[in-house]
Amino acid sequence: MDIKELSLKLIAWGVVECLQDIYVLPVENKVQIFTRKGKKRVLFQELNEEEGEKLIFHFKFIGSMDVGERRKAQVGAATYRINNDEVRLRLSTVGDFRQRESLVIRFLHIFGNNRENYFLPQQLTSIRNHIKQRGLHLFCGPVGSGKTTLMYKLAKETDQFQQVITIEDPVEIEEESFLQLQTNTKIDLTYDALIKACLRHRPDVLIIGEIRDALTAEAAIRAALTGHTVFATIHARSINGVYERLAELGVKEREISECVAGIIYQRLLPFLTINDEEISGLLMDYDFSRKMISKWSQELRKVWAYGFIDDQTFEEEKEY
Repeated sequence: MDIKELSLKLIAWGVVECLQDIYVLPVENKVQIFTRKGKKRVLFQELNEEEGEKLIFHFKFIGSMDVGERRKAQVGAATYRINNDEVRLRLSTVGDFRQRESLVIRFLHIFGNNRENYFLPQQLTSIRNHIKQRGLHLFCGPVGSGKTTLMYKLAKETDQFQQVITIEDPVEIEEESFLQLQTNTKIDLTYDALIKACLRHRPDVLIIGEIRDALTAEAAIRAALTGHTVFATIHARSINGVYERLAELGVKEREISECVAGIIYQRLLPFLTINDEEISGLLMDYDFSRKMISKWSQELRKVWAYGFIDDQTFEEEKEY
């Protein structure tokens, strides 16, 4: 078997199917190559152990990883050219107790190439109207549910967001009109450090890949307190779970009330098309209520009614 040819077919399959991840895992005395669509596992090919090892070795080599290390978890990156298009990949390997390695291939898509299906399109319309408020907008849901895609979509399609800066680990979707930054702990480019630097650029919206620790949570809250619009993902199983997670990270209830402008929870659910093709659709839940009542909106409406400000200014400044 030509391993290089197999790797090209594998990546081409991922491109055609718009996959997010491909898994290469040892199963008993075989190695399975598969992806996940909803809750289903879709098998691409099954290899024997020797072929599987060669395939993983190949990806480790092109990903500039240590091919001799089979015990430690490693992360690498590679670029393939498929149909004259560059396909960027993030590679992750880890060995089990028998030193059998597994590989996960993550596709770093260009924004706009993903297919999106919404069960209730009016949900997206409502979210678009609310995310114009300044403050912290949190996106939660299972891994692979499209949180980053939705944040990019909202930032891209909202006219008032002219300067968009993203901070991710790593950059998962490429968008040339955004200033995209990537964390690198080896040179102290942490989420916290990059957030501080980004605020000097006065972004219209700051996208934070993930709030995963207390320092990042504090920096995101600080950015929202200074009047910025901040999008971020956070791990939680529900809208209420987001409040609990923020509390675990040391965010005070007063800060949550003052800064959190909205929470969007989303899941990808499978459904069949009229051609019996199983695809996924996005169903969302959201909360844009505030725990503290502010007079800002009341006073703003008053000066708008007096004719001191126009409709556009009124809409842009409705923070609370």
